[in-house]
Amino acid sequence: MWWSRLQRWRHGSGDRQGISLNREDTERLDQFTRSVRRVRISRSLLGLAWTAGPVTAIGLYGGYYIGYGQAPTNQQLIYFVSFTVLSGLIALAAKVVYDSTWGYRNERSQKAGIEVIDKLGDLILSVRDLMINSLDGEARQREAALQLLQRVDLPPSGIATAVRQLTSDEQFAVLLADIDNFRRAGLGSRIRDMQHGTDELIARHSNELRELSPAAVDMLHLRYHGDIAKLRHGMPRAEHFIARVLAAIEQDNLLLITMQDVESMLVLAFELINGREIPMLIFDYRGRWRLAAALDRMERKRSRYRIAQAAGSSRIRSLASWLVEVNVMSYDEVPEGISSALLIERVGQALDRLSDDLQAVASAVDSGASGQYEELRHAAVLMTNALRLYRYAHDSFMRIGELHTDFQQAAEAWNTLMDKTRLDTEELQIGPRGTGVHILEKVVRLEDEERKEVCEHLARYLRAQHLESHETKGLFERRSERDYPLTFESARQLAIEVALALEPHIHLSYPEIQRGIGATYASYLGDLEPGMSAQEKRVIAESVAQDVEEDMSEAAEHLAAALVRHYRVSLSDEASRFLRETYGARQSVLDALRQPQSAVSNAQSLLTIRPAVVPPAQRRWYRSLVLARRLVEDLRD
Repeated sequence: MWWSRLQRWRHGSGDRQGISLNREDTERLDQFTRSVRRVRISRSLLGLAWTAGPVTAIGLYGGYYIGYGQAPTNQQLIYFVSFTVLSGLIALAAKVVYDSTWGYRNERSQKAGIEVIDKLGDLILSVRDLMINSLDGEARQREAALQLLQRVDLPPSGIATAVRQLTSDEQFAVLLADIDNFRRAGLGSRIRDMQHGTDELIARHSNELRELSPAAVDMLHLRYHGDIAKLRHGMPRAEHFIARVLAAIEQDNLLLITMQDVESMLVLAFELINGREIPMLIFDYRGRWRLAAALDRMERKRSRYRIAQAAGSSRIRSLASWLVEVNVMSYDEVPEGISSALLIERVGQALDRLSDDLQAVASAVDSGASGQYEELRHAAVLMTNALRLYRYAHDSFMRIGELHTDFQQAAEAWNTLMDKTRLDTEELQIGPRGTGVHILEKVVRLEDEERKEVCEHLARYLRAQHLESHETKGLFERRSERDYPLTFESARQLAIEVALALEPHIHLSYPEIQRGIGATYASYLGDLEPGMSAQEKRVIAESVAQDVEEDMSEAAEHLAAALVRHYRVSLSDEASRFLRETYGARQSVLDALRQPQSAVSNAQSLLTIRPAVVPPAQRRWYRSLVLARRLVEDLRD
């Protein structure tokens, strides 16, 4: 009734007074008012009066008398005063207009940048906590301890706590805490004294943790040798994280993204917004257009093949990560660093268990246990998603064979063309001129305007999702009806939104960009803490961006290997010396590449090693799902 009465009031006749609820749009007027206040019209007019009056008169009379030996006329005085007044008024009006338009946009962009930096820092911490929260028992305890050990500023007491959580060895915990005390004092000799006779201790715990958490083993070795400062030089990125995020967009399936991918994408955006420049190496051919076209065609097919290889293994890793989230598998079964072959085997075993459980629940429901209907429906949903993700992994591997054939055909065409051409420019060229294959250095970064656009894009999205940090109740937990908590789904969607914001500016979809970013270290952000201001987070991001060790040695070695083995380009003495001195490539690797290769060896490629085979889904998995779906539909009807 109240809504219809309000409609009649709003649309009543002209002789009848009505009540209208409306929000008046005064944004333009508010912008102009703020601009006038910032420009300070009264002070500007006073300065203009002083300039047009005494200053202009004194300057005119003095200058005119010095130049012409006589005083200026009244008309000349009026002209100069009028010119000064009109110029000042026009400049003042232009300043007000600029401040109310472009100036307001710059101010809004700065606010968006501060907001995004503030929230991204908290979101990175929240995603890490979300990953820990998805684990149970010893796996949660172990991963939380690993997060502690990755902090450079962790005090010795914190190190002892983390090591105790990892190994349950009080003696080892005290040892690493004491080593860190001496590390802080710069007493390397005392560290070596404490290491004497304790090698068996670190070896025993390394063997115990190697299968459960290879990353924890590496961190313990760093702490044991007092080399923790290396963390400031950067942290490894999740392998192929960009490809998985883009695949999730293409296939409209959020489950392809792991929480490690989300963290890596947020860290990448945080770095670029705060000025990180990521170097990468590519190569180009300068010379005959037929060779250039063949080289470009071969590189495109090679890139597509490498991406397919990455997709084949990353799909099964996405499935394993999701099975851990829904408690079908434990994290101990699929820790970070496990081989693809073992991962595929354990995922298959997990799907066998899920199929058996689904079959058992379906049989119970079919026998009259209607109270297990919700359990059956939930298990059917899990099996449906698991089979869909498994099909993605299987199809990705099948795609590798097709792209491998295309790549081999392109390689054969290139070799045939090289045999016919017989150029003298097959060596890697170092100088800026001349024909041949040249190394190009490219930097991935955001310019100032691009940075503003990315921040405005992300700020709009974060506001629309009502993702708000709350220090006392927990980062991004729900505290009102408007706030949305950070969940696995919203975190994955956020990673996609970050990729969409960055794509127009740095072209994440390009294979060379994905390879270049994946080959670099991410900035160390272990100093981030809840409750930090946006300015503190910016200072941390800008400082660690300068400390990241841009190690291009591995990229240079891979580039040289690709040139020699795929493109039949020989490395001259000058080229080898350049790669070693400029990028740090190992001399042993370069010497091996320069050795004469047989025709068979030349035809072989580093890319011929395929990932482990993902077999087709078993029929009994589908049979259990079909039975469960039939029972669910029957009970629903």
